[in-house]
Amino acid sequence: MKNLDKIFYPRSIAVVGATENKFKWGSFILTNVLDGGFQGSVYPVTRSSATVYGRNACASVRDLPQPVDLVFITTPAVTVLEVLRDCASRNIKDVVMITSGFSEAGDEGRVLEKAVVDYADGNGINIVGPNTMGIVNTANRLYATGTLVRPMKGGISIIAQSGNVGSQIMEWAERQNVGIGKFIGSGNEGVIRCEDYLEYLDRDKDTSVILVYIEGLDDGRRFMEICRQTTLRKPVIVLKAGRTLAGSQAAASHTGAMAGSYRTYESALRQSGVIVAQNPTDLLYLSSAFDSLPLPRGNRVGVITLGGGWGVITADECEERGLVLPPLPPDVYRKLDSMLPPFWSRGNPVDLVGQPDRKLYLEATYAMAASEAFDAVIILGIVGSAKFALRIHETVMRMGYASREDLVELEKLFAGLQANFLDIIIDLMEKYRKPIYPVSVVPWPDDKMVYAKEGKRYKVVIHKTPEEAVFCLERQFEYSSYLKKRSS
Repeated sequence: MKNLDKIFYPRSIAVVGATENKFKWGSFILTNVLDGGFQGSVYPVTRSSATVYGRNACASVRDLPQPVDLVFITTPAVTVLEVLRDCASRNIKDVVMITSGFSEAGDEGRVLEKAVVDYADGNGINIVGPNTMGIVNTANRLYATGTLVRPMKGGISIIAQSGNVGSQIMEWAERQNVGIGKFIGSGNEGVIRCEDYLEYLDRDKDTSVILVYIEGLDDGRRFMEICRQTTLRKPVIVLKAGRTLAGSQAAASHTGAMAGSYRTYESALRQSGVIVAQNPTDLLYLSSAFDSLPLPRGNRVGVITLGGGWGVITADECEERGLVLPPLPPDVYRKLDSMLPPFWSRGNPVDLVGQPDRKLYLEATYAMAASEAFDAVIILGIVGSAKFALRIHETVMRMGYASREDLVELEKLFAGLQANFLDIIIDLMEKYRKPIYPVSVVPWPDDKMVYAKEGKRYKVVIHKTPEEAVFCLERQFEYSSYLKKRSS
């Protein structure tokens, strides 16, 4: 296994090609590292200026006052071999090669990339890339990519053969309160390949879930073998691009990847215990669920809904995805029958017949979470339902019959009630070790996907639609079943 510790946990960094030109990669990387809060030493390397952003610059890697752990190269492709020779002269073994213009650029680029790889192999140099977006490690505040993203620290790590796709996922994560551990834009994978990063993250104590975006693999057999080992310890979620002829051709021109048959990839991935995603947003939903929730022990689902229609839709989604809605056991039935109007649904899904009573939701949630008849619970409608009342108040306020001060007080009240309900969901998941999926059918622009409670193992993932929640539950059940099969 390749030792990548100095790539992700460097004590010192040099940026070759550092510049104050805000439209160049030498500026993107340097400013991102400095602004991100990295605590180690940072050295600009350039021949064009004595200082860069107030820091003394060195003319070359050979001129650094001391050898560094990690070098970022942002200069043109024709200069890269010289920089690598400088690194070898200072016994520097780890490089992030932002530079493009290699195998993705045609025959001439392939020849140059081969020369770079041969030199690196001959001198024991690890290279991320070339043609990489960069790396992130939130554990030591190392943000070194071409985009200014600052996701919170968490357990989801990303390997992406497209840095733009990976950066977009991190940006979504930042907006939705989803924690990220590490990010690697693997680029052309001249020296360090996708499977090497996977093997490293398998052993990484800061990583609980691994996301992988791949366009093609040079050693598919080794990748699948490492997946098979890794999935016994932590979930691996893969988005394989290039499913179509057009996508395969685009992948070849993007990173030089040979895409191969999608059906072959999908089959091999599933046999290795990998969760297969179909698009980038799937990656975020699935990783949040796997990082936040306990795995279901079976496929029996209890559904609680404010309105009957959402319950019907959820029941359809469950059955189509191999999940079942068992009848209510007698104790749960008796409890709900004593609380609900005579015209309630008397079955699963439990239809609260339009009564947004917090106590009814709580009692139904308690009963289903505690019951051995259900392996998971989906709750539709209570999270976010206060927004209906807030909208009515805003309407009355515009009519001149309510004050903005009252609106602010209502917002505080409802926010506190919702936080309390989400705290209860976390407590129930901690107690019964079964996932609970609340769905907010009234999304609000400032809502976050993930809600956490201090000192608790599990978190709440708030889904926007029933089908999104059922999709994540199906994939969690698939993975849970795989683990049982492997353990037996």
